[in-house]
Amino acid sequence: MPGMTVMTSQVALKEWAVVVEAIARGTQTLLLRKGGVADPDETFQLEHREFFLFPTFEHQKREQIRAEFQPLFDEVVARPPPAGQVVLPLYAGVAGHWRVESPDDLRGLERLHIWTPEFLAMRLAYKPEIPTLAVLVRAYRLPTPPAIPNVPAYAGCRSWVPLDTALPVEGAVPVIENQAFRKTLQSVSAHFEGARPKGA
Repeated sequence: MPGMTVMTSQVALKEWAVVVEAIARGTQTLLLRKGGVADPDETFQLEHREFFLFPTFEHQKREQIRAEFQPLFDEVVARPPPAGQVVLPLYAGVAGHWRVESPDDLRGLERLHIWTPEFLAMRLAYKPEIPTLAVLVRAYRLPTPPAIPNVPAYAGCRSWVPLDTALPVEGAVPVIENQAFRKTLQSVSAHFEGARPKGA
């Protein structure tokens, strides 16, 4: 199970703003990553084990969120960051990752994410030759979430964002306490046929 290993970081992972908020509330711990059109070969590479979460309002759609979480979507959309800025509320570490071959691989893990079954099926069906990863993340709340200029270099459908400056992560606290997260890690590992989480 990861713990923070650095005092500052200069990399962020783009994710839907509603998903970042769900992670901040302990509602979501599992990410589904396939890569954006600006990624090399449109393929997601797990280049970093720790990173800020970069909320993006691009591509997220209300109908792709399960009904019980759509009020959360509305809440997030109603309070965007200040114009020209992005707020980085969370730091995260990779606890484990597994390749996903079909929607059946994700059945039974609904408690760990907010997406609809239809969205998951669509995401997996899109360019099936590109690998899809399920990534279990341990998130940490930052005592003072940094607000940084949302410069043009951060734009585009890309996974990783190299930040212009290193930002502090000192004082961040886990969203989910150790014992509860350990149980989640164990259950997800068992779900993926008992495979040990890589790099955990």
